[in-house]
Amino acid sequence: MEIWDRYCEVIKPGLKETTYAKAFSETFTNFLKSAIESTKSEDAVKIRNWLVENRNLPAVKKLISHLSKAYRLAIKSKLVNYDPFDGMSDEIKQLGAKGKNQDEVETESDDDVLDRSKAYNWDEVSIILESVKHTMHWYNFIKFKFLTGVRTGEAIAFMWGDVRWANEEILIRRTYDRVTKGFYPTKTAKGNQSVIRRFPLPKDGELWNLLKSIPQGEANEIVFKSKTGKIILGTTFYTVWAGTYGNKGIIPQLIKQGKLTKYLKPYNTRHTFITHQIFDLGRDEKIVSAWCGHGEMVSQKHYQDISNRAMQINPELPASSHQHQVQQSEIDLLKEQLRQQQELINKLLQDRDN
Repeated sequence: MEIWDRYCEVIKPGLKETTYAKAFSETFTNFLKSAIESTKSEDAVKIRNWLVENRNLPAVKKLISHLSKAYRLAIKSKLVNYDPFDGMSDEIKQLGAKGKNQDEVETESDDDVLDRSKAYNWDEVSIILESVKHTMHWYNFIKFKFLTGVRTGEAIAFMWGDVRWANEEILIRRTYDRVTKGFYPTKTAKGNQSVIRRFPLPKDGELWNLLKSIPQGEANEIVFKSKTGKIILGTTFYTVWAGTYGNKGIIPQLIKQGKLTKYLKPYNTRHTFITHQIFDLGRDEKIVSAWCGHGEMVSQKHYQDISNRAMQINPELPASSHQHQVQQSEIDLLKEQLRQQQELINKLLQDRDN
């Protein structure tokens, strides 16, 4: 409430007296107090979810937007390191959180996935993973997100039946919605078409070894579980990543230690994978889009054609390495054809002499 109160004092001189009294001093402040009292928490996600379920949505959307501005002001004043409400107002639809149908399940925006300022570099990824090695369930979950670029809900919903060891691939075909607590099929970037994404799982590669290190369950069991063996909650993950009052958080701690220079939201593990593939490894964006589903596919057939090509590529190697492998394969094929032709010529010559 302190950050909110400071913000209200700053903007008060620029508002009409009646606007400030009715909207800020009364409605917004009462909304916020009720959310904190009801959730017994000042966690941003819990506050946002409670408001969406219990208060007028247009007003909630405005309040969340102002809370984000309040935190940005606090960042400038060096009172906090990051804005926990960043982007939340954009996610709020006119429909309530309850009673959503499949097409209305929230998915995080991919509008800026190619913005390198919204991504960590691969050295910073190593620093983040090293810092959570002592808690393997978080290490496994976060590493999977970095290695695949999946959305948080997709990582939570990932099941053992989605791992195809023999085919050396995994399937991304469902997501978990934190509000409805239900599983839904994955969608294309525009959210208008269900799609199953295929992602390479090179044998003995980093992703392969990560999944092999986790005790395998039944096909319908989730792969990544909480410390107590239950489904991972997005709100809990956010708290572990960002921290709250009384919880220091992975990223703020690394910033304090001077090991990282900026705070990025948990969703930006996706930005990190995509920018790493395209800018660091030189991967064709269409290939990365087939893996991550962040680009607009014009049709299922178009997606399938690109997906088939993408499955022939090892995401853990630079694009030039794949090209070299292709060229080497073609050279080896030519050599084999020449060898067979030479054997045929030798046989014909031998038959002639006999």
